[in-house]
Amino acid sequence: MFGLAAANRCCSLPAYVPRLLARSTSSPTRLCSTASSTSRDQPSAPTERMMPFPDYIKYKKRLRSRQLMWALPCGMSGMVSTAMIVSSRVPSLAAPAEEIEPIMGMDPLVFYGGLGTVNGFIVAVIGHWLFGQLWHLTNAELSSKLLERDNDFKLRIAKHRFEGDSRFEDDYYGDKIKNLSDYRQWIRTQMQKKADFESHQRQVAQDNE
Repeated sequence: MFGLAAANRCCSLPAYVPRLLARSTSSPTRLCSTASSTSRDQPSAPTERMMPFPDYIKYKKRLRSRQLMWALPCGMSGMVSTAMIVSSRVPSLAAPAEEIEPIMGMDPLVFYGGLGTVNGFIVAVIGHWLFGQLWHLTNAELSSKLLERDNDFKLRIAKHRFEGDSRFEDDYYGDKIKNLSDYRQWIRTQMQKKADFESHQRQVAQDNE
C-alpha cells in the first residue's frame, strides 16, 4: 500500500505544471499575432525612389537651357515678322520730315521698332512655355519624376526659408542652388538670419523695458 501511494505521488504532476504547459502552448500564437500586428503597423516601403537631387539639378538645368535656346529664335522670328508686316505702313524715309505724321507723339520708326520688340518678347515667352509643354508630353515618365522632386524641393525651401527679414536678393526661392553643398549653405544662411533677427528683437525688447 505504501509503495503504491509513493508511486502515485511520483507520477502525479504539481498543480502549476499544467498551467506552464498551457502558457507555453499559447505563446507561439501570441507571438505570431504580435508579429503580424507589428508588420501591419509599419508603413510599407515605397516602390520607387524619388529622383536623386544631383539628377534633379542636371535635368532642370538642361530643360531651362533648351527652353532658352528655343525662345531666342522664336523671339527673333516674332520681331522679323512684325517688321515685315508693318514695313508697308512705314512712311518712306525719302519723304520730307514735315510729311511724316507721328504716331502717338512718336516717330513712326520708333513706334514700330518698339512694337516689334514687344511682339518678339511675347513670342519668345510663348515659345519658352510651348517647348516646356512639348518636353513634358514627350518625356512623361521623366517629367513625373522631375515634377515630384521639384515639388519636394519647393516645400523644403518654403519650410526652411526665414520670412522675417528676407530679401529677394538673398536667393529667396533658392534659384542659385546647384548642388547639395549649396543647399546646405542656403539652410545655414537662413538659420543665421533667423538667429540674428531674434537676437535683434530681444535687444529691442530689452531696450524698451
